[in-house]
Amino acid sequence: MPDHPDYRFTLANERTLLAWLRTGLALVAGGVAVATYAPDLGVRWGSAAVALALVLIGLGIALAGYRRWRANETAIEAGRALPASRLVPAAVAAVAAVVVVVGVLVGVEVLRG
Repeated sequence: MPDHPDYRFTLANERTLLAWLRTGLALVAGGVAVATYAPDLGVRWGSAAVALALVLIGLGIALAGYRRWRANETAIEAGRALPASRLVPAAVAAVAAVVVVVGVLVGVEVLRG
């Protein structure tokens, strides 16, 4: 039995971290796009609020992805089961909340126009 864990597990864990980082970066880019290309989203403060929410969610996902990677890496090295994570449900809930807010703001914009 080698003294180190199977490298395939470590590399898979690293690929998962990179996927979370890409997701966070995509949300930040979406926030920048909303701030740039949707200046009036239903109400005067609408696009700023949505942009800020997307940037903060992107930051949170990137940080939580790193935290999950670290916890998984520790478990892999110790030969323990991987810890449970609430990252996926939290990310889905946050993005869904932003989608609902955007839907309401677009509805307000359409009704005004």
